[in-house]
Amino acid sequence: MGNLVRTGRQTGLLAYDGHEVVGWISVAPREGHAALVRSPQYRPEKSEDGVWSIVCFVVDKPRQGEGIAAVLLEAAVELAQKRSAAALEAYPHLVKADDYMGHLGLFCEHGFRVVRKTKTRAVVRRAL
Repeated sequence: MGNLVRTGRQTGLLAYDGHEVVGWISVAPREGHAALVRSPQYRPEKSEDGVWSIVCFVVDKPRQGEGIAAVLLEAAVELAQKRSAAALEAYPHLVKADDYMGHLGLFCEHGFRVVRKTKTRAVVRRAL
């Protein structure tokens, strides 16, 4: 991660409460996530340009349940739109609300639709 940042690539967004970092979301063009593109569960079903991916949320444990993940998600949508992304994808857990990739309900509440499901996760997408 440090190498990516040092090369000037933006890999996500931070949430602050004053000067304190309380959360982070990974959001970047999908092709920058090589493991994701190769994954049998998450790889794209067709080649597309302009698709960004959210692959991780981190919210400070004492601050969970305060809506920080929702704020981060909307900020990620805004960033992808500003960078001319055509769509934003994510890979939330179907059941676990505290999963590092987010939970399905959060994404559905923010305009994402289920594209397909795996055993424990969904691939969700929001057109931008």
